This record gives sequence, C-alpha cells and structure tokens, in this order.
Amino acid sequence: MSNQHGGGADDGSDGPARTGLSRRRLLASATATALAGGALTGCTAAAPLEGGDTSDAPSEYDGVEVVRDEAWVETDVDTDDDGVSDRILVRVTRPDSTEDDEAVPVIATASPYYGEQTHSDATEEMYYDRAIAPAASAGDDSDDAAAALDAEGGHAATGPGSRSGPGPTHSPRESLSAPGHLERRYVPRGYAVAHVSSLGTHESTGCYTAAGPETIEALRAVIDWFNGRATAYDAREGGETVDADWTDGTTGMIGTSALGELANGVATTGVDGLEAIVPQAANVGQYSLFRANGTPISVVADETEGMTDLGTWIQASNARRDDCDHWTEIAEDGQDRETGDYNDFWHERTFLTDADSVDCAVLMTHAVDDPIVKPNNVADWYETLGEHDVDRKLWLHEGGHTSPGGEAYVDTLDRWWAHWLKGEDTDVMDEDPVTVVRGGRSPARGSLETYESWPVPDTEETTLRFTSGGASAGGVTVDEPDETTESLADDPSIPASDLVAAEESDNRLRYETPTLSESVHVSGRVVPSLTLSFAEPTVVSAALVEYTDDGAEIVTRGWADPLNRPSYGEHDTPLAYRESLRESSPLDEGERVEVEFPLQATDHVFESGSRIGVVVFASDRAFTLHPPGNREMTVSLSESSVALPIAGGESALTDAFRDDGEGEEDEDGSGETETDEPTPTDSSNDGQDGTDRATDSPTPTDSPTPTDSPTPWDSSTATGRPAGTADQLAQTAEQTPDGDGSTGQQDAETGTSGDGPGFGVGGALAAFGGVGYALKRRLTGEE
Repeated sequence: MSNQHGGGADDGSDGPARTGLSRRRLLASATATALAGGALTGCTAAAPLEGGDTSDAPSEYDGVEVVRDEAWVETDVDTDDDGVSDRILVRVTRPDSTEDDEAVPVIATASPYYGEQTHSDATEEMYYDRAIAPAASAGDDSDDAAAALDAEGGHAATGPGSRSGPGPTHSPRESLSAPGHLERRYVPRGYAVAHVSSLGTHESTGCYTAAGPETIEALRAVIDWFNGRATAYDAREGGETVDADWTDGTTGMIGTSALGELANGVATTGVDGLEAIVPQAANVGQYSLFRANGTPISVVADETEGMTDLGTWIQASNARRDDCDHWTEIAEDGQDRETGDYNDFWHERTFLTDADSVDCAVLMTHAVDDPIVKPNNVADWYETLGEHDVDRKLWLHEGGHTSPGGEAYVDTLDRWWAHWLKGEDTDVMDEDPVTVVRGGRSPARGSLETYESWPVPDTEETTLRFTSGGASAGGVTVDEPDETTESLADDPSIPASDLVAAEESDNRLRYETPTLSESVHVSGRVVPSLTLSFAEPTVVSAALVEYTDDGAEIVTRGWADPLNRPSYGEHDTPLAYRESLRESSPLDEGERVEVEFPLQATDHVFESGSRIGVVVFASDRAFTLHPPGNREMTVSLSESSVALPIAGGESALTDAFRDDGEGEEDEDGSGETETDEPTPTDSSNDGQDGTDRATDSPTPTDSPTPTDSPTPWDSSTATGRPAGTADQLAQTAEQTPDGDGSTGQQDAETGTSGDGPGFGVGGALAAFGGVGYALKRRLTGEE
C-alpha cells in the first residue's frame, strides 16, 4: 500500500476554493436576509438554559457576558421505533452581543459521555471470552471459537474473578472539548460553543448506536439547524420551535477520541456549513477500534479473560433505555466476533467509504503511542483524505490517548478557527502541513519539527531479513537471510513487555540490528511479511523495539489473523486493504501461509547507541485473543522479512550500523576512528542523524529531547506505581482540558501516561482510577 506524501492544497481541487471567505460565509448574508424577512415563521428565540447543570456556570468569560441556550434538534431517524423522530440535545454558550443581531460562527463538539450511562458501565455478562483461537469463515474444522460462544449473541462466561468493576472506555486523559474549556477560550473571541449530546445519550432521545450511520445522520441535523434547514424545540418532547438566529451557520467541530470520531463521521456527510473539523486521537469507524488485520483486539490494554466488542458498548449504553435492545442484537449479528472478518456491517461504519464527500478542512492530531485509538486510524485518514484533495494538517505527538498540549498547538488552533470560520488571513495553511512533537504532548521538554508531508520526505522502505538465533537474539540484514526455520510456542500468560525484554525465550523470536552509531528515523508503517506454519492456528503479533542499555521499549506493535492471509502491500488504499479481509479460510495440513500486515503507524527516532529490534510472537496478552493450548508457530526465515520506512532509505540505516566491539580500527590499525560520533540533534550534519534529513527546513525547538520519556506502548520501564485494571481508565480523560492549553490530570510538559514505553496503561490506570467519578460529574456540570 502506498504512503501518501502530499499535503493538502487548494489548487486543482474540484471543490470550492477555501481562501478568503468560506463557502458558508458567502451564504451567510442571504440567510440573514431571509431570517430578517421572517422566512422562518413560528420560531421563538431559544430560552436561556436552566437547571442544575449550569446553575454555577460563569455569566462571563474575560469580561464578555454570555447567554446559554438549550434546544432539541429534530432528526430524520427513529432508532427506538416509537414512531417519533429522535431529537438531539444541543447546549449553546454564546456572546451576549448575539442578542443584538450579531451572528457568530459555531465551534461544536458532540459527545456520548454527557449522561449517567455510557459504554464504560458494562457488566461482566456483557463481555466476550477471549480464550478462543482464530476461526475461518469457510470450512474451518476447528470448533474452538464456536464452542466458546453461546447461542444467544456470542457471549461466553468469563468466570469468577475474571473482571471487577466497570468496563474500559476509550476516553482520553486530555480533551480539547470538555465543557467550560472551549467556552473560556473561544466565546470571548467571538464564537458560539455548542455541546451536543449524541444520539441515545444524556437527554437526547433514541438509542445509542456508537458512531453508526443513524448517529451520524442525526448529528448532521444539528449542522442543518445552525443553517436554518432543520427544526429544533425547547423541550425533549413537544415544546415550541426554536431557531438559531445567533449564528451565521459557519460551523467547526472538535473532539478527542469518540468525540473526534463523531466529527469525522459528520464530515463524511458533506453537510453544507461544516467548514472545518479537529479530530484528536479519533478513530475512523469502529472496525479499526475493535479489529486489526482480521483479528479481534481489545480497545484498551486489558489482560483479563473478558473482552469488549461493539456489542458490549451498545448494550451497556442502552441499558437504561426502553425499546433499544434490538441494537444489541444488530451489533452481535453483524460484528462476527467468531472470525473477526471485515463485512458489510463494519463497512457501513467505516468513514473511509465516504471520504470523497468530505467538504471541510481537517486538522487531525494523534499520539504515535496511543494504545486505545491506535495510530493506524490517523494514518488511514490522512492518506485517504489526501487521495481526495481535502485540505488537511497533521499533528503527531507522544503521550498516549490524549490531545496535544503546549502553546504552539493552541496557537495553531486559534488560527485554524479564525481562518476557516471567520475567513481571516492567519497563514495557518501556508505553513508546513505536518508537525511532529517528540518527548510528550508538547515540545516543552522535547522537540517540535515540521515537514512538508508524512511519512516525512525522503522516507523509503528498507527491507530487512532475519538471521538465525531468534530464541535469544538473531540478527537482521539487508543481504540474504538464513535458509532455516525457527519456532515459538504461544503463551498468552506472558505480557509482551516481558517477551521483548527476555534474554532467552521459547515464546518469541527476537531479531535486532547492530548497535547504531547514529540515529535512525522511522516514519510511517512498519510491515512484516512472515511465512508461517501451524499445527493449529493462533494469532500472529509483532513488535518494533528499541533496545538500549536501560532495557527494551516497544515502539509500535501489530496483530493479524493468519487465516485471512493479509497481503497489505497488494492494495493501493487503506479501504481496499480492509475489503481484502472479508474472508478467511482454514489451513491445509502442512501449508505455509504468508502474512503481510502493518504494525501501528509510528514516527520514532532510534537514538545512537540503541539497537532496532523486531520481535515475533503469537498472542498478545494485553490486546489479542488468548488461544488455548500454547500453540506452536514456525517462521521460515528465508521467506520472511520486515519493511521499515526509514528517512533516507537503506543507506541511512546501513551507515548507522557499527560492530559491537570496544572500538573500530582505522586503516593504520591504531584502534582509533577518524570520524567523531555524530550528534543526533545537530542539524548541521547534512541529515546523517536521521532526524532532520526529512525536510529542507524543519522547525525544531531549542529544548533538548529527553532520553527517558516513557510512552504507553508497554510496561517494560514502568514507574513502579501499583498496577491498575484497564477498567479504571473509564471516565478519566475526555473530561479534562480542551483547547485552552489546560493540562488537568496529566503532566503538561512530559505528557506521559506513566507506564513506560509502548501501548500499556496499567500503571497509569491506578493513578487515574480514583478521579473518574469526579471527572464524570464535572462533565455534566456538577461541582
């Protein structure tokens, strides 16, 4: 599959030009004239919001008095089948000046988390047994999966003690869309801020469908209401009609995690009036949240034997709603947990299918170490939008499931909204479209660089092959591989962090480079191509690892079902690759199967003195199924390889190799080298360090890059905090700061999750577990 390198551009687009005034603002005067002329009759102004949720809300921000409204927008869907159109609750905070006929743009955020009941309230019986093996969709002789699933929807008892407390959510610790923060920053700047309760949540009517087509269509109606094309009322049922005469209809949407997912979804409708969105740590549909390369995966790092799926979330979220049980049945019938295959159910919930309808600018942000909404989501979205010439910017950072932090990002947001919603010339689209922050959420204790494209310019795939010795540490080479096979025994009880760090293990195969004499920049998707054989099928996992004298850090990892025969490189687009995962078939006796799949996208600089490792194992305790029986997997080294996207290509990697001796002899045999060790952060070395080669004009900060900044991919360098459960992640994140640069519960400078490098959140969960309920109360306006 190709990696897109082009940034967004106005030239050559078939859509309207997005310079100067936006499309929506060009229409605003006509809308205002119609409103003034009484074109919308029978409407009343929205009444100020009343009730406990805002009783203590400020009456002004930075000296600007505000008005608060609420309205229920009527939609075209009826998800509870009661014969009445569902309504969506919208709560608005706007400048008082809008009472005097001033019309302002809207920054909106839609959320499923404003109410009492969310998908984190799942009970034990809503979980699925993960102690099963991959199953085929055609002719599989194995009964492992079917035996574990009962006949009434696919659940299996997880057993006493398998889980305690509520289930995990994919809420981020830091949010740019929580109530209060958007208002404080943007209402004084001349915007209205709207908080929208997603379909079937909080005080909206209907049923929760996650981000299904019905929910996206319902949220589209909110944008229509802002533009005078839909009807709203001042009550959940009945009531008087309400218009939105305080806005010119120009709308932006922002949100982190599920909130960003909803923004992505609404963008795919092409609704007129939506000019820009900012999805942060957001997925592009539910398949990539619950599946990877044909296999079910856990949304969060969760080592228990119970595993969530979309059916879990829908059942839990609708638990207090009458007439919504049919949505659980729809999800369980469609999700096909037994095989994990892509299908029509997942296809209609994948936003990639309608990317050609996106008619707004997109500023997407994501942490390259996000263990919840995995980074391939943003990589797929960035690539696909580029294929359709959508104006886009990409902001990558570290720090786990969170939004970016720091003044640079907040300034970018301010200029983004002013450009797209007010038509101001802020130069935000004249800058490099890609920003990469290393060392945390913000560059305060790390670095910030900008690029013309991503993967960074001059990135080339470099194919590495394996040499024997994987039970301890085999090698990698750009030359010919060894003509042999090596085997491992699956053991789901061993965490991936232990597998990659072990000096010797029968449960994984480890291959690594020589020690690097200079830094190497990996940018994009790492793609292993493995030729495997099994006595019985199991999951395949692989990890890219940085080895140093201090330990092992999982940089990224990925998982696949070999029964799908994934062949990533044969497909031109992310959507085409997903379509290829619709079928799986059993293995013939003695059959070797080629499995080529992407790990989660990354942008990482391997420092001088480290070693690049590739570790192959079977099940991943935190993320995959746990097939029974310690199944054996054999790898044919002569037919296997891994493609690394390296800035500068193969020569950048091989130039960085050095012998593992005490020194390198020069030509006179003195044992001294004639070249100095390159400085990884020195941009004057003509790109030889791998960090600056990617652009003619990177923009680094003056701050040094920390060498000990942990990220959440694994727990091999955990901070020593007591272990928590994945369930405790629940409400801790989405309920903390939004676009004003506040930092809430997380270290604003390091942005770390506190659980060491690589997709593991155990240590962080205990730290955040105690604040979940308080944050949930804050989200709904309670003090």
